[in-house]
Amino acid sequence: MSAGQEAERTSGDSRPYRILGVMPPPRRPAATATVEKRVFDLLNAEILGLRLGPGEHIVTEAVAEALGVSRLPVREALRSLAGRGLVELHAHRGAFIPRLGPEDLDRIVETVEARARLEPWAAELAAERHDADQLAALDRALEQGFDALERRARPEANRAHREFLRTLTLMSGHATLIEVLEPLQYRTMLAFVSVVMTAEPEGWASHRIVRDAVADRDGAAASAELSRHLAEVLDALRVPGNVVPSVIGRAAAGGRGGRRPASRRLKALRLDEGDGGGAVGGEGAGGGKGAAGGGQGEPERH
Repeated sequence: MSAGQEAERTSGDSRPYRILGVMPPPRRPAATATVEKRVFDLLNAEILGLRLGPGEHIVTEAVAEALGVSRLPVREALRSLAGRGLVELHAHRGAFIPRLGPEDLDRIVETVEARARLEPWAAELAAERHDADQLAALDRALEQGFDALERRARPEANRAHREFLRTLTLMSGHATLIEVLEPLQYRTMLAFVSVVMTAEPEGWASHRIVRDAVADRDGAAASAELSRHLAEVLDALRVPGNVVPSVIGRAAAGGRGGRRPASRRLKALRLDEGDGGGAVGGEGAGGGKGAAGGGQGEPERH
């Protein structure tokens, strides 16, 4: 390649667009794109960690100020999150964490149906591909979950459940499957912050069966158990009158328009914690006053 060709390539050749009679797409500065990804990773970790509750308002200006960036990368990150269904964008109002109630039962069922197709595959791949460190992480989540249940510490059990599913999904080693499945798991967990099933399947015994199958590298058994459990969850969701608002769901719906005020947690966000590294402030995933920190008596997440 000649020096002239190299200069033309690096400067961005717009000739194909001129031939087609259209304007070339705007080029985003590399530094801006990098900041946007870091903001996206950070907010994604906060949301998937259930540290922002249903209906909470994510104020662009507050995030930009806390992170020391302009509003543009924050807005772009929020658009990307909305594309994955992790936030809702409302004209003239801003971005909000979704709040799913009993009136959204069809959406909840559809989300679990999608998980029921994908999660067993993730378990099968996890059985085939996992290493010792990943299995140890799965064991820790399982142990924490059973310990929390014995102490009737529902928020801690919910956090352990989230970590169990997250670890199992990551063990699949399938980047596209992880990208698709994690938001579905999040939406289900977020739904079960706002609603409860008066009669629900027991999940942790199933998790132990899945863990043992994964440890034995029996992908078929791991997949079959997850399919069975999620089928039970779907059956329970479809029982008339079995899905009702939770305490948190009633509180979230009681505010103006069913929306909570701007999240105070946004002020604690820091980019220097690392890409996707979550937030500062000492709360664990889903802890404190976030979505999963709903107090004793909240249900298991599925």
